[in-house]
Amino acid sequence: MANSQYPMKYVTQVTGLSPHVLRVWERRYGAVKPQRTESNRRIYDEADVARLALLVKLTKAGHSIRHIANIPIEGLESMIRGLESDHAKVASLPQDPELKQSLLDKAWRHVIALQPAELQQVLDAAVVELGASGLIEKLLAPLIGRIGEGWENGDLSVAEEHAATAVIRDALFRASIPYSGEVGAPRMVVATPSGQLHELGAAMVFATARRKGWDVTYLGSSLPAEEIVRAVVRSEAIAVALSVVYPSDDPRLGEELRRLRSLLPSDVTILIGGRAAFAYRNEIGEIKASLMTDLQGLKRKLDVLRENRQR
Repeated sequence: MANSQYPMKYVTQVTGLSPHVLRVWERRYGAVKPQRTESNRRIYDEADVARLALLVKLTKAGHSIRHIANIPIEGLESMIRGLESDHAKVASLPQDPELKQSLLDKAWRHVIALQPAELQQVLDAAVVELGASGLIEKLLAPLIGRIGEGWENGDLSVAEEHAATAVIRDALFRASIPYSGEVGAPRMVVATPSGQLHELGAAMVFATARRKGWDVTYLGSSLPAEEIVRAVVRSEAIAVALSVVYPSDDPRLGEELRRLRSLLPSDVTILIGGRAAFAYRNEIGEIKASLMTDLQGLKRKLDVLRENRQR
């Protein structure tokens, strides 16, 4: 096209933005300022298209458009490089098992020694070494698993488990602070069902979904079905994620899940994961919920739900 000017239709095709979202980004956040033709149609130049492409990539990574819309293009490019570096650190970790194991062992020693301040220092160092994604996926995920095993086996006291939970939960929440749902982002409610007191799995889901760009309402532990449904309806969530960690033989949980399904709108998806979730696979299948066995599966499911919603 002459003078490298493009109509809105071309821009939406290239960036994947819908016309509605593109207009919102312009009017509400000033992401770009297209020129107008004599007939008042928007036209975009090369710089506009390049800027929008960067913003799309960053919002897909979980950044809120409200926080990044007015950053100069050099800053956006720097953020992309940082994002790629963060991903590269995560991808490189399997080739550096000693680093991962060293951090995990140090963290575990502070957990069992009831040393929350020292545990916090290890997590702070891990962010520098691994990046935020690496902290979550390569350190906190296995550490949470080890804490769950320790609790079940009687190797951890209540005080030790609670102290570690507070530190790890805060680390997960901090890791998700830069990421919040953009306008129109899909919404999710995260909790543990009634009787499930351990919330680290739920906090992990919260951080993962936030970093995927979802608008997440976190309710915490041991919520009755009615309260979860109330939060889903009020927030207009399209999914609810439940963490089931302990015990694995609660006779009341099946009925609680059935009640949840009966009260929820039929189009709301239920995701259930955690150390004890597989023990309730029959109940999960009965209510047509999705059993989540790992973080990668959760991420794929979140992507599918988001894509289906946009169709």
